[in-house]
Amino acid sequence: MSRTTFEYTLRLIFKDFLRLSKKPLENRQGRPTIDAEKQLLLALWVLSTPDSYRSVCDRFNVGRATAIRTVRRVVKALIKLKSRFISWLNHQEALHTAAELERDSGFPGVIGIIDGTHIKIPAPKENSAAYINRKNVHSIQLQVVCNQKRKFTHCYVGQPGSMHDQCVLRVSPLRHILNNEEYFPETAI
Repeated sequence: MSRTTFEYTLRLIFKDFLRLSKKPLENRQGRPTIDAEKQLLLALWVLSTPDSYRSVCDRFNVGRATAIRTVRRVVKALIKLKSRFISWLNHQEALHTAAELERDSGFPGVIGIIDGTHIKIPAPKENSAAYINRKNVHSIQLQVVCNQKRKFTHCYVGQPGSMHDQCVLRVSPLRHILNNEEYFPETAI
């Protein structure tokens, strides 16, 4: 992530950080509240590396509970922004995307590129076997659709790793979008 992108993200979530991270001074105990920049750095580090919380806590000089709360706080703030950055195409956007994709790839009537991937997770306590994927690793599925500019237009996550991509598509909200002519014009496939 570039410094510019980091600063932009920080500006977007800063107000939520202030609201979610500040307790009244008389109720605070222990270490002082860490600043929003450090909270975002810590959360991005946890989300983008396989490091344990122990090593993250050492790296950022915070306690385990603080690190866990910080990641939750950042994720909640980012989730609030999802519809601002991930949204399905309207009819006009779909027609424009189909035209650009046909020009670039030669495939007519395509308004998005779909793929799935697995996100590695610790073994869940309940129904652990359902989360073992074909590579024998515990995971959850992530299904995404992007447009010709590689911008996400749909995101769905959470199905167990053992579920086939086709089944994930069948149970995802995308299935309903694909059957709605307003969002999926009949000229596209």
